[in-house]
Amino acid sequence: MSPPAQKQAHASQSQQQQASQSPHALQSQHASQQGGDIVHSLQSFFSNLDSPLQLVYGLLLVLTIVYSPALPTDLRQFADSFLGRVFGVALVYGATEAMGWVYGLLTALAFLLILNGAPRYGTTFLEGFDGGGGVTRKTAITHDTRWFVEQVLNECPSKIDTDRVTTSAIQD
Repeated sequence: MSPPAQKQAHASQSQQQQASQSPHALQSQHASQQGGDIVHSLQSFFSNLDSPLQLVYGLLLVLTIVYSPALPTDLRQFADSFLGRVFGVALVYGATEAMGWVYGLLTALAFLLILNGAPRYGTTFLEGFDGGGGVTRKTAITHDTRWFVEQVLNECPSKIDTDRVTTSAIQD
């Protein structure tokens, strides 16, 4: 027999064997191929995953981005100084070079959100407002803009207890 004829005979034999197999055997063979596909996809997923240190760094960045308004004012003031900005830019550059553009972008976003909440120059101090219920807010107050009454009476208040007034109905 010639080689093409042998290939045709082999193909017809394999078709006959597949036809003679029960449908259950074909389903189990197909299921084992699907299981192999799942295992292969999980292996490729874990092989392409970042290192654990990068994942922890990314998690810390996401937490910093989400909870940036809760960071202390002293940390924000340091980040707004010359040394803090140099350190921040170096941190963004180092993260980009070492871990890639995704981590560099997250680092830049976290740094800019920290800078966004920093008090600006020209403010004399921060006054704390306690809104009650565990809500604490700090607002920068300058002595440039005072109320008319404060200007007339030459007053410079240093603290305000609360920015909300609680009223109740009159009871007889």
